[in-house]
Amino acid sequence: MSPLVVMPMVAALTSGASTQLTRGSGNDTEAAWSPDGKRIAFQTDRNGDLDIALLDLQTGGTALLVSGPGHACFPAWSPDGRWIAYSFAHFTRTAVQGLENGYNIYIVPAAGGTPRQLTSGLERDYCPTFTRDGRRILFSSTRGTEKSAVSLYSVPFEGGEPQPVMQHDATDVAAVQPDLSPDGRLLAFGYIAGFRSNWGLRLAKWTNISDVYPLTELDTPYYGPRWSPDGRLLACTGYQNGDQGWRVYLVELTSGRRFALDTGPGNSRSPAWSPDGQDIVFENNGSGQYKLFRVPVPELPTARTAAEAAAKPPVVHFSFQQQPKNQATDLSGRGNEGRIVGTPTWQNGALSFGPESYITVAEPQDLAFGSGPFSIQATILVEQHTDDLRMIAIGDYPGNRRGWQLFIGKDNHAHFNSRDRDLKYRGAVSDAPLPTGRQLTLVGMRTDKGFVRLYVAGLPQARSSGGATVEYGTPTQLRIGAQFDGTAPFVGARLYEVSVYGRALSAQEARSDSLTQFLRR
Repeated sequence: MSPLVVMPMVAALTSGASTQLTRGSGNDTEAAWSPDGKRIAFQTDRNGDLDIALLDLQTGGTALLVSGPGHACFPAWSPDGRWIAYSFAHFTRTAVQGLENGYNIYIVPAAGGTPRQLTSGLERDYCPTFTRDGRRILFSSTRGTEKSAVSLYSVPFEGGEPQPVMQHDATDVAAVQPDLSPDGRLLAFGYIAGFRSNWGLRLAKWTNISDVYPLTELDTPYYGPRWSPDGRLLACTGYQNGDQGWRVYLVELTSGRRFALDTGPGNSRSPAWSPDGQDIVFENNGSGQYKLFRVPVPELPTARTAAEAAAKPPVVHFSFQQQPKNQATDLSGRGNEGRIVGTPTWQNGALSFGPESYITVAEPQDLAFGSGPFSIQATILVEQHTDDLRMIAIGDYPGNRRGWQLFIGKDNHAHFNSRDRDLKYRGAVSDAPLPTGRQLTLVGMRTDKGFVRLYVAGLPQARSSGGATVEYGTPTQLRIGAQFDGTAPFVGARLYEVSVYGRALSAQEARSDSLTQFLRR
């Protein structure tokens, strides 16, 4: 965790003029670019139901690949360009007559031919995509659930029993539109939890699918992620306050920055990359019906440097990448050096505290926050749960001995507390016990309105409080790793870095180190 670099979370990009690719009646949607860059597959309802069509980019001509009664939708190319997977439902019977299938996954030769069915049953299998080796097809599915949930499954290209990849069986929880990164390490997908929530983008490690990171916050909707050929960006459909409709967004993997493409009036959705990464195809309904358009991808603005961006750097910053001796050096430059008491153990860039060890900063500078905002950020690793109170950081003020606290409670949840004017605690608590054996960043903050919030591994926690408007004057002490009386030592865990800011961190700042940790591990 280095001093934070503040960058615009969302910015608009001016791209070149878009070119309309399809015309005529009906809606043309869900485009997918062929690996050789010569054709685009898409679904169209120009004949009433949904068919799969191919657009020849050289001639501009279109031809139906899958047509006839039923809905054929969500086309996806195989890596070698020889096959197209899609979802199909043939509603020729009623429920009373006995439906044999719902939406299922099929493949068809891209050159034309007889489709082959890969999944069956009264399920909803949709949004297929190939693994990078072409041997399996990932898709969203309602199979295996008893509630209104959508999970991720895969099926062998040659056929066989579908296998769960990410299973959900909770009301209104869905993982949809999966896409594997070009190097095969990361799975991107859309996620929603509860019908009152918004769609967001999530990343998961392909070799450890339970290791998940929320790439976008759930206060604004984003869905349908598609990787750029170089793996640096995700194109998706999104909406921010102030947008006139759905827009095409680019999300930078390493920073989480989002950029809106200028695609003109109307709703713009479902982007897909050209194989060289120079262009994006998307659907837009500015004319009244959805048609396909092509737009060049502009260069992204570079991130601002820390010197340009960090108008308010931390007032305390300890890092233990190097083994400290008797003193913890304050990297903020404010002179808040920490005296090390006892003999904490140093290993692999982190300190482990014992019952008689801690760090103390006497009369620290710039921690007189008044009733204004401040933040505490700590990167830790919990080795084991102890069911004991374990203090990470605590501020001591005259008449307010435990003024604010960042700690792990007896419930093994992370906690951040501030106080109201009557010195009653107002706190935020993690949604679940902290995971063990995993490095993660905690951020506790009080806003300028007195709201107390907590982020764990980049994800805002649901349990927060208001009314924390106590005045913090000149502090007596900052303590790291224990209470002031030596109790509640931070044992069974490691501390890598800790910083104190005289402001509330932005959502992007609260998430930035967690994204870096996720990508590295």
